[in-house]
Amino acid sequence: MKTTILTSLFAVLVSIMNLSAKDVITYSNVENNGSGVKKEYVTLDDKTSIPLRKTSYFYDEKGRLLDRTIQKWNDKGGWVNLAKFEYRYNKAGRASMITFTQWNNKKKDWVNKSDIYTYIYNDSNEFLSIKREIVDNKIKNELLTQK
Repeated sequence: MKTTILTSLFAVLVSIMNLSAKDVITYSNVENNGSGVKKEYVTLDDKTSIPLRKTSYFYDEKGRLLDRTIQKWNDKGGWVNLAKFEYRYNKAGRASMITFTQWNNKKKDWVNKSDIYTYIYNDSNEFLSIKREIVDNKIKNELLTQK
């Protein structure tokens, strides 16, 4: 049931993006290095050639998406961050965690809290659910451990 809802939501979001993208041009750049592949997509207004949005993706050497950053164009300061997503995977190569963090325009830094979506699987690696938590980014990383 949740999979159907998430798939439907994704389809609606893609449709909305396609409808609003009819007067834009998208340019792409792909850079391959030893640690993975970085892809950037820049969207420009078709009539004025003013940059609108840039989305950057970073994939590891196995082709798994690790990071996605979304930025918008500001005539006064260039590219301004909007949001970033960080993706982690389990030993079977399935998504295990997605971290979503928004940009704070006033502080010119990422916000202090992130949404973490943890994917939960059974012993057969079948998807069961997603758990959402909000974490405080002020906590120092060295205090967190992982088994």
